[in-house]
Amino acid sequence: LGWWIPSVPPVMAFLLSAALVTSFISHQEKKKRDVLMQLFSRHVSPEVAASIWRQRDLFFSGGRPRSQKMAATVLFSDLQGYTGASEQLEPQLLIDWLNMYMEAMADLVMEYGGVVDDYAGDGIKANFGVPLPRTTETEIKHDAVQAVSCALSMGKQMESLNIEWQRAGLPGANMRVGIFSGEIVAGALGSPQRLKYTTVGDTVNTAARLESYDKKSAENNCWRILIGDNTKHYLDSRFQVEFVGEVLLKGKDKRTAIYQVLDAEREND
Repeated sequence: LGWWIPSVPPVMAFLLSAALVTSFISHQEKKKRDVLMQLFSRHVSPEVAASIWRQRDLFFSGGRPRSQKMAATVLFSDLQGYTGASEQLEPQLLIDWLNMYMEAMADLVMEYGGVVDDYAGDGIKANFGVPLPRTTETEIKHDAVQAVSCALSMGKQMESLNIEWQRAGLPGANMRVGIFSGEIVAGALGSPQRLKYTTVGDTVNTAARLESYDKKSAENNCWRILIGDNTKHYLDSRFQVEFVGEVLLKGKDKRTAIYQVLDAEREND
């Protein structure tokens, strides 16, 4: 007994320390999971969210998501006709009208494996190839094909929405899409309370410029999809495309070869 009693305080201290360490680690893990889920859970499928959590060590540095350079395909869409609709519709009806479009398109982005990055007024930005880095040419090619397939489905959805809006006596609209593939930097911007996962870089800027290129020529089409040569390179001959020209896009120093996607994926490819 004389030997056992003095050993009790050290043992108790050890157990208490172990409990505190375990609690601290558990708390840190919860914080990481909360941050990751805040950034991704609403914008990716449950399977992708679970995969992100399994590979969480890739995403954290110093308690916040780390920035990564990776290959991706970026998609921008814009609703042509929003200004006219905003002048015609009452505020709540305008929001309902716009949400019909946003929800339908965001669902398609997720269906094709993309991540909705941002909503800006009537515009949508989506990334294909994040947040899990692609390591092979096959994966990068797959993202480009998925982005274009998604854009085509968005076009068909736009046609359906216009029919629905017409029946309800609501204004119609057209949609422009720009897509470009290349290197991007992905990371979380903002304060710890208001983090936002996003992508930046020349690839992002080029995709945005493709979406807004020659707006007037897109007025008579329900939807228009423009892609750059980088994206076309990954498509092989899977889609019907038409060469638009080599254009000096706004803010760019070098000309970009632009193609318009005309039809769905060919069945024989």
